[in-house]
Amino acid sequence: MSQDTPTPGRRSSRRGRRPDVTTLMAVVLPLLVALALLAVQPDDESGSTTTPPTRTALTRSTVVCPSALEGPDERDAPEVAISSAGDGVDGSVRVGLGADKSEARISSGRVTTVDAGSGAVTVAAEDDTAPGLVAARFGTTTPAAATCLAPQPGSWFTGVGAGAGHTSVLELTNPDSGTAIADVLVYGRHGLVDAPRLRGVSVPGGTSVQVDLAADLPRRDELSLDVVAARGRIGATLLDRIDPLGRGGTLQDWLPAQSEPSTSNLLMGLAPGSDARRVLAVANGGPDEVRVSVQVVTDRSVFTPKDVPDLRVPPQSTAKLNLSGVLEKLVADGDATGLLVTATQPVTATLRSQADGDLSHAVADPVVDGAATVLLPEAASTAKTLVLAGAVKAGSVEVVARSSDGRELSTDTVDLAPDRGASLKLPDATALLTVTPRRSTVAGAVLVAGQGAAVVPLTVPALNGLVPAVAPGLP
Repeated sequence: MSQDTPTPGRRSSRRGRRPDVTTLMAVVLPLLVALALLAVQPDDESGSTTTPPTRTALTRSTVVCPSALEGPDERDAPEVAISSAGDGVDGSVRVGLGADKSEARISSGRVTTVDAGSGAVTVAAEDDTAPGLVAARFGTTTPAAATCLAPQPGSWFTGVGAGAGHTSVLELTNPDSGTAIADVLVYGRHGLVDAPRLRGVSVPGGTSVQVDLAADLPRRDELSLDVVAARGRIGATLLDRIDPLGRGGTLQDWLPAQSEPSTSNLLMGLAPGSDARRVLAVANGGPDEVRVSVQVVTDRSVFTPKDVPDLRVPPQSTAKLNLSGVLEKLVADGDATGLLVTATQPVTATLRSQADGDLSHAVADPVVDGAATVLLPEAASTAKTLVLAGAVKAGSVEVVARSSDGRELSTDTVDLAPDRGASLKLPDATALLTVTPRRSTVAGAVLVAGQGAAVVPLTVPALNGLVPAVAPGLP
């Protein structure tokens, strides 16, 4: 029996070869990298690496109030009304602009009135008084109202004028010490308007700048403005004026801003009055033509009225629709409380009403899902009505009305249902209103009617701050 014997000095062919170092690294190294990536990747089944900001206690709050109205002899309504929607607030805030500021004491559930002069002012709060800060400015000879809002990155003003009969004044206020820059885009009937003087508007720190559109951009068509804070913080407000030639004095009121376009816009609060002129203005900032439909909101339903065609708005332009005849009987009978404006693409909208020698605006109201606060003029000669709509499901709202000294005047519960409005008469002396929705969201406003009318939207004051999530990212 023979047996193979390895030849001395030669390795046996049966022994395996030792792995090459290069081959080993080519196989093992990618596996190690893959395991390392799996170890640092967040455990998120959706694959999203976005982390929402966290809420924190609000320690600073600033709101901007427009200049007082111009009356026949002097500025109308230099006073600013201030309150807090926070719990247990009792402290001081600073009222003024730039170096010219004074202190005012505020407390929860009460309204403090401060003579702030005729110009634009800011109300600034720190620490305990920051959460829930609210302020407003009212007219005395005319029932005008302006809610003071925090500076926004962008604001839309729809249906403004730059002609002899209808003109508007844009006011830009900078609450900080450094210079701020604003860019203003103007949309007219035939598209984007060339307005180089409204690009890069400089607002020095602690000042306000007024832009008279009739002087800087004289035009007769309906306009809309998109105000963008390009640098710093800007509080944008707008005073709208109608001069009915040969029919008396100038009509004026502040036009509230809309924060962003939407495909569904609820315009609550229709001023009463006979022979009223009501014009719906719609702005389309997008690149495509938009088709807009108009419905009337009542306490019983939301319906499309007869003889109201769809409105077609070309790209980057403003269009208008005369609704005077359609709304005359509905408003006179007390049926109509607002309009629902829907569009195929996001738009902004305003209903401008001239009724009984006064001017008022109903602007798309924001959706409210938390407690909203409204400051109202306390004049006993005015009637105040809360009008609501836009519920996504059945729910209710709790409505608490107080006088300026904090006395509770009434507490009511209003039922909400989809595709219908709701209204509630408020005590005439109501100066502070709190509206808290339950089990549903809602949009609405308060209609103040006397010798004229004003529409005051619901406002949700800031109670918390947001801190962005910061984390290292993978390349």
